[in-house]
Amino acid sequence: MRNLWDEKAASDLNGLGLRAYSSRLIGQDPALVLHGGGNTSWKGEARDLFGRAVPAIWVKASGFDLGRMGAEGFTALDLAPLLALAELGHLADSDMVAAVKRARLDPDAAPASIEAIVHALIPAEFVDHSHADAVLTLSNAGGRALLERVYGARVLILPYVKPGFDLARQIRAALSAPGIAGRDAIILEHHGVFTWGPTARESYERMIAICGAAEAWIAANLAPLPEAAAVPEPLAVARLRGLVCHAAGRALISLPAGTVPPAEVTALADRARHGTLTPEHVIHLKPFPMRVGPDAAESLTQFAAEYRAYVARASNPDLIPLPDYPHWALTPDGAARSFGPTAARARVVADVARANIAALRRAGQIGAWQGLTEAQLRDLEYWELEQAKLKRLPAAPALAGRIAVVSGAAAGIGRATAEALAAAGAVVVGLDVDPGVRDHMNREGYDSITADLTDEIAVAAALEQVVSAWGGLDILVSNVGIFRAGAPVETLGDQVWDDTLAVNLTSHRKLLKQAIPFLRHGFDPSVVFIGSRNVAAPGPGAAAYSVSKAGLTQLMRVAALELAPEGIRVNAIHPDAVFDTKLWTPEALETSARRYGLTVAEYKSRNLMRAEVRSNDVARAVLALVDGSFPRTTGAQIPVDGGNDRVI
Repeated sequence: MRNLWDEKAASDLNGLGLRAYSSRLIGQDPALVLHGGGNTSWKGEARDLFGRAVPAIWVKASGFDLGRMGAEGFTALDLAPLLALAELGHLADSDMVAAVKRARLDPDAAPASIEAIVHALIPAEFVDHSHADAVLTLSNAGGRALLERVYGARVLILPYVKPGFDLARQIRAALSAPGIAGRDAIILEHHGVFTWGPTARESYERMIAICGAAEAWIAANLAPLPEAAAVPEPLAVARLRGLVCHAAGRALISLPAGTVPPAEVTALADRARHGTLTPEHVIHLKPFPMRVGPDAAESLTQFAAEYRAYVARASNPDLIPLPDYPHWALTPDGAARSFGPTAARARVVADVARANIAALRRAGQIGAWQGLTEAQLRDLEYWELEQAKLKRLPAAPALAGRIAVVSGAAAGIGRATAEALAAAGAVVVGLDVDPGVRDHMNREGYDSITADLTDEIAVAAALEQVVSAWGGLDILVSNVGIFRAGAPVETLGDQVWDDTLAVNLTSHRKLLKQAIPFLRHGFDPSVVFIGSRNVAAPGPGAAAYSVSKAGLTQLMRVAALELAPEGIRVNAIHPDAVFDTKLWTPEALETSARRYGLTVAEYKSRNLMRAEVRSNDVARAVLALVDGSFPRTTGAQIPVDGGNDRVI
């Protein structure tokens, strides 16, 4: 546990600025705070409309990232009402949230953390709260006895109670007990750590010392964990993700979520049924993972039955069960996979699962694991405050959870299509021989692979990389193409002919061939080939290009016939005169314009609508074919050409 405090960086800060600085130090360490698992506060004075000083507390607001936020991530609250709330004998959580909202000095500010009353009660200017992995590992694996052995009298250890008003009441009672003044921290069993101090640095360094002591005990008393390097077969990953998607009734992203030596899988899966590392992890992980057996479909059915039984044991007729698909799974070879409706949600689940796996493996060395009980987990998973958060989530975009591959994505139609699919919520990976594709496709969820698509080995490797990274393949847009300078058949060179067919036809067959095994397990799988107006209305001097696109259209038609029984839709779009692509060099444009006796400007809008066709127009047509707008359409050829009399 590294102390990251930089006195030079902190020297010009005070008050809320210092609070934000030390909060970021805590939030940037995933071993302390993982995806919203901590909060901080600062007490000071605010001025009301009459200029009077009001004792106030600035508490981390819900929805902000502790590791990246500044002063804007804190909500200022009137301190007196919070302290008064703690005096009540009973307060429903929904009433507590409403009361804390009323205490906001700015009524439009974001809701404060549900632990705002706890922060108010601790009589220190700066208060820090983390869900440190090492401390929670000791708590869940060794219990109170181990915590006392590690910390002695320097910390106050409290049994778990549900966050919110119950925790506030517990903290109020603990703070009034004798001896609290000599403590450095409060450890909440199964929950986390509170530290405090008159300065931001003192509170932060107490947190580092407390959590560092747990890490030091683990390092001194436990052997290093054996390395695990399971590499799941991509087709098995796609098959598993497909089963979970169909059980969920929606597309899901599946990410790698850690590995376990195969010999540890059974024991770890058993321990995982005895509580998550810290309470809110149940929201991300559900109460237990799916254990994948020899028959993944049967394993999924068993998980759903066990989850429904877990909910039924609440004996609460008003409880509305959440969907019964898993949020993470453990495979026989020791690989863990997460499942989430978006890449961001799947990433959260993967990170939380990885932290739980590490703690569960350490618990195996210590000898036991007992997190929250089933009833406590269920209370958290179905807590009205957590349910309210879920209801506030924005509606998912049309392609959320879908995984798309676009070939020829460096520029033009391919780039526009990749951008349109990403804007609709899909994870998109572009394939292109041009390394320049990485200039715009270079971030998580919108990435690229440089590959020669005429090389089937390279194509297979690229698709396996996509599936291993994201879980499967749902959408394939086969767009790559070249156009060599026009020449009549009499003088057309063999190399131009061979190169054109290799890229415009054969590479598409190779890409489709390698994609089909993954598409078979995709969610609402769809393939779109980018053809050309030349299929229906070829022009002189374009034999190689026209023949290659005609062959591509026949490939599409045959594929539509073959794949329709498996629910895979295959269609083609035939653009024409799309001039913002690499196919249309200035020279090619001038040559074609001369052939028709037109100026370049006239040639660009020579269609019936007298409108220039752009890459974005083609991308919108692709989007319509894959977003569910045409769920019963396959084998179709759709022109995007502004209207061509020869085609019509």
